[in-house]
Amino acid sequence: MTPTLPEVRQLVRWAPWLALLIAVGMLIDLNGLVLSQWDEARLGVNALEMVQSRNWLVTTYAFQPDLWNTKPPLMIWLQAGLISLLGPTGWAVRLPAALAMLTTITLLCLFITRFLGRPVSALVAGSVLVSTLGFVGEHHGKTGDYDALLTLAQLVAGLSVVLLLETGRSRWWVGVGAGLVVATLTKGVAVLLPWPGVIMYCLARRRGRNLLRMPGFWLVLLAWVSVAVAWYVLREQASPGYWAAINANELGGRFGSALENHQEVWYYYLQRLGTTKFIPWIYLVPLVVPFALRHPNAQVRRVAWFALSWAAGLLLVLTVAKTKIEWYIAPAYPWVALLLGLGGPRLAARLLARIPAGSGRLSFRVLLVLLVLAPPFIMMWRQLRSNRRDTLDYIRVGYGVRALQNEADPPSPLAVVAEAGFYESRQPLDVYNGGPGYNASLRFYVLAYPRAIRVVPPTAVAALPSSWQVLTGSAADSALVRAAFPEARCRAVGRFPCWLWTRPAAK
Repeated sequence: MTPTLPEVRQLVRWAPWLALLIAVGMLIDLNGLVLSQWDEARLGVNALEMVQSRNWLVTTYAFQPDLWNTKPPLMIWLQAGLISLLGPTGWAVRLPAALAMLTTITLLCLFITRFLGRPVSALVAGSVLVSTLGFVGEHHGKTGDYDALLTLAQLVAGLSVVLLLETGRSRWWVGVGAGLVVATLTKGVAVLLPWPGVIMYCLARRRGRNLLRMPGFWLVLLAWVSVAVAWYVLREQASPGYWAAINANELGGRFGSALENHQEVWYYYLQRLGTTKFIPWIYLVPLVVPFALRHPNAQVRRVAWFALSWAAGLLLVLTVAKTKIEWYIAPAYPWVALLLGLGGPRLAARLLARIPAGSGRLSFRVLLVLLVLAPPFIMMWRQLRSNRRDTLDYIRVGYGVRALQNEADPPSPLAVVAEAGFYESRQPLDVYNGGPGYNASLRFYVLAYPRAIRVVPPTAVAALPSSWQVLTGSAADSALVRAAFPEARCRAVGRFPCWLWTRPAAK
């Protein structure tokens, strides 16, 4: 057993309460910012239209089949269910991803504590995950996107493979199958990305090669393929053209070509990890991981090599692919955190043994405790602080619509001023091609508004009937309304102020 510091052992006793505090902190102000354009608001519109149309099979945008967002609808189903329960709010859109993130942290820590018997390693791994911006930030735990649920499903499948290899118990095939099915229904072919590394690891071990002889392997394979084929066949029959969109967008498009200008240098993911998404931990990986791979406990060594195979296999596939987006690497974070958790205590004990007794050793102990304890709270503070930042004008008007929606008597009829052409487009790709603008964030709040509402360009404000109240989100639009209606009164609404203009004749 790796020696541990008394201070760290005390922290382990308090770990459940610390985890609860951090979890609450991660959920505070989850609905603070309006839905982001990429791609959270798109999913929100898909889910809200699904509830309003009662079409639970075909996802739509502007109530037309959505052939840009071609992912299977498991996340959208969860969001639509919460919209039905909680109403059309940011909470309903973001809660599935937030809970998936917290479940991922809990599952990883339970595995390390219960199966490997290393609570200190669990504490370190949990601290790494909670303080990783790429894991808790935008497009993962903080926003209503696919990747947090994908990461959880991949972790379930991967840990189940580890337990199969280590225990030989067939019951863990259920976890493998469940993880594969959930990952497939969450993000389609993305389920396959980490598995080249897993296959290489299994082929290198005799017990891994023996998995092919187990009936559970073939049952899981059959069930997984059956679910995937059933989904794609049903979806294509419900709305022809879906399979062609899948071929263009997922099966070959993203791997063989750079879609939507996402063409980056080959070391793009390492660059993003080292500059924003995985700091400071990325710089500890070369120092700490060797201590996990050379652990004196044979079982821990095998788990560490599996984690390295998973993460490295995913990174290799993503590096070769032409389309590179920073959140694609998210499913690797739990596995790298596992490696840091297994190797960190050994490195700390080795360094501590080299420091003479006295003030130097005491200072080093304090530093180690702070290294474990401080990063999660710093990240929690950063996330709360980021929710106080203003946003672009064309998105900010959504704060006004949301605030008016929550009033006891929402104003009606309401005209929302949006930049000309910045609302009509159904496809984000139109923006790259110089076409009309795209504003999924505003569309969500307009759909959720309980009274008569419409979006108008600034040039149409002067022609509005006097009964219409006008909402603006920028100084330029407000000046235009003031010039058109000098007698109008205004009041600030929304978290980042928008302005509601009422003319004397309005009711």
